[in-house]
Amino acid sequence: MNIPSTVLSLSKNTFGRDYVVGDIHGNVSRLLSQLDEMGFDQRIDRLICTGDLIDRGPESGKAIELLSEDWFFSVLGNHEHLMLSGLKHGNSKNKMTWLKNGGEWIAASNPADWPRWFELLAALPIAIEVELASGGTAGIIHADFPGYDWQQIKDFDQHQLELCLWSRSQFKQGCEDVVAGIDAIYHGHTINGSANGSCSEAVQLGNRFYIEPGAYLGAEFVIVGL
Repeated sequence: MNIPSTVLSLSKNTFGRDYVVGDIHGNVSRLLSQLDEMGFDQRIDRLICTGDLIDRGPESGKAIELLSEDWFFSVLGNHEHLMLSGLKHGNSKNKMTWLKNGGEWIAASNPADWPRWFELLAALPIAIEVELASGGTAGIIHADFPGYDWQQIKDFDQHQLELCLWSRSQFKQGCEDVVAGIDAIYHGHTINGSANGSCSEAVQLGNRFYIEPGAYLGAEFVIVGL
């Protein structure tokens, strides 16, 4: 299964606020509770996720169903790609990788739900760009951006798109290069804490922000206002 190169563009939210959150990993109730505590208004606000909606938490099906909500958006994560590749398209290697890394929840799900889930997940873009109320643009992409200019993403090949889902190299190298053509990029995938495995704030490197605190390990979600 090829990784899609779709980039979703969201115009300025003129009614409410936009927020970005790290990987949900099936922890929908915890996410909704935290949003409620911060006064998130589903009628006018929007939430954009860095991907990895599913696996490792108790509510993966509910996480996929969030994609039906007008206020919720997400990019493709490596866990969604593994599910689609392994379960829908029959790639046995990816299926085994997925099942070993949190996908075992599928055994207790209703297969009648699978076609709808496949449809929702297959529509996920590799990246989302959001016009900011203050001017400028923010980008959201799951793991990494293997380029020096945001506009390059339109020409990424499959290897580069795979890096977008899997790579941790920029974070591990502490790369502080600024990506041109975008004001900020938000990533999930890599837990941004230190040795204790959690962090309550975004970690900034250049104009990249890493906002995956390890929510599936019990940390609070990092939810950033755009």
